[in-house]
Amino acid sequence: MEIVTVDKFLSSRDLDQIDRDSADANWRIQRSDVHSKDFLKCELKDEFYTEYIFSKIKPHLDSDYKVSRVYFNGQWPGRDGSFHTDNCPRTALIYVRPYHPEWGGFTQIQKSKMEFEIIMPFQNRLVIFPGDAQHKAYAFSGDELPMRVSLAYKLV
Repeated sequence: MEIVTVDKFLSSRDLDQIDRDSADANWRIQRSDVHSKDFLKCELKDEFYTEYIFSKIKPHLDSDYKVSRVYFNGQWPGRDGSFHTDNCPRTALIYVRPYHPEWGGFTQIQKSKMEFEIIMPFQNRLVIFPGDAQHKAYAFSGDELPMRVSLAYKLV
């Protein structure tokens, strides 16, 4: 299973636009399944995300995928996700907010029965992985820390 990471993925102009949009987002409470904790989500339909930003992701993909859904994920401290799959061939995440390693907040992706990959959510990092891989996002660990925000693409 291949996991692709690209650091310093977007221009500062594009990243600033995404950060502003996430700050002004129409967040809704979401739950992956009945056993998971609440997190925040904001669906995006704007061509800036569905076409322009996706055009920057395409060169890093292993096939000609299309966007099924694109949205912001938001996790406030103490709201770790649950292991789940995305029911799509590929998932792409872009980490939006500034990050310090002592905050926690990593993404854990299961590569095999006994092997996991840990992805640190450094701002402006792109990660692409198989959507059928079990994975889990962890919130930042301190109550005084900002919300962890990622831009998620479900690709078919």
